[in-house]
Amino acid sequence: MTFRSFVLTVYAALHVSGLSLNVRTKDATISAASTLAGNLMVYYNDGGSDGVIPLEKTNWWESATTWNGLIQHWHYTGDSQYNDEIAAGICAQAGITKNFSGPNTLGNDDQLWWALTAMTAAEYNLSSCTSGTPWLNYAQTVYNDVASRWDTQSCNGGLRWQICPSADGYDYKASIANGLLFQLAARLARYTGDNAYSGQAASIWNWTRSVGLIDESSYAVYDGATPSQDCISLTTDQWSYNVGVYLYGVAVMFNYTQDNATWSPHLNGLVTAAIAGFTDSNGTLQESECEPSDSCDMDQLSFKAYLARWLALTAALVPATAGQIAPILQASVQGALASVNTGPGNGISGFKWTTGTYDDNAGVGQQLAALEIVGAQLATSQALPAARRRVPREFKT
Repeated sequence: MTFRSFVLTVYAALHVSGLSLNVRTKDATISAASTLAGNLMVYYNDGGSDGVIPLEKTNWWESATTWNGLIQHWHYTGDSQYNDEIAAGICAQAGITKNFSGPNTLGNDDQLWWALTAMTAAEYNLSSCTSGTPWLNYAQTVYNDVASRWDTQSCNGGLRWQICPSADGYDYKASIANGLLFQLAARLARYTGDNAYSGQAASIWNWTRSVGLIDESSYAVYDGATPSQDCISLTTDQWSYNVGVYLYGVAVMFNYTQDNATWSPHLNGLVTAAIAGFTDSNGTLQESECEPSDSCDMDQLSFKAYLARWLALTAALVPATAGQIAPILQASVQGALASVNTGPGNGISGFKWTTGTYDDNAGVGQQLAALEIVGAQLATSQALPAARRRVPREFKT
């Protein structure tokens, strides 16, 4: 099954009884996505400013992921009504240094989430804010900044989770921080055509594998390692955004380098690991580490959003993966729509996609996840992210 034929199958066959939102046709899918996007913006409009959703509702980095999701939504549906707010918000948080290193910055991953949002804006040619600074410059500036913190004094490399030595989490090399840097490097390579970036991405990938954060056989992605113990001690919790961030980074490397011998086994391994680790018996996405026990925290409630985003982009960028990914997206969009409240406040998403009902667990991450999985149904109906613009590179080796 190709990804495009899967989408057509969903348009033709999907029906969830009693829902006003559905993906039976392309127009219905766009309408559903626009409803979900509008309700996502409510969280920002209710007290948010300068690109930041109120911090009692979510953490700073999730404002970046929200804007990223809304850029994807615009690209998939043509719904541009939020574009000015998106652009203004990104630029406000970038600051005069253009590297998102203001008072809200806590960790390398926080900074990198904003860089990926700027990268998405560049790839889809979002109009710049009033400063006129190209989106690529923001992404490259963060890359320079974060890559300079690559730490060879412990574990032979790797990026620490937190920036400040006194911060909790400084003695931790988190998979998400390293994965975000890996994906950013890969996407910069593909966008600019500069092999120096892809070389850096390969180095980050090799380091991650060498310390065991990506399992050699199963491709499970573990949460992090302790540098004060030379990364021998691993935290083996598995979260969906960790496998997702490496999955799409590998897909980009596969697409850009055309080095099938190197990247195809890794791509296949990560697709398999994502499905094995983060779906229920019906193939519906779930946050397996915390969702069954109802113990997910505010961050973890959003993680499915990023796996859904990156699964869809992987299937679009590397169609050979669609046979495995398409059924997961199909099952998950059914579950996600079933989780949406159809009473007063129609279009508010719950968290669990596995129960067939609204679970009264709403929030920014839950709403973004529903938007991402609905938007995923349109991933092949628009152009791929822009590539190979051959612009000058602006990072330090």
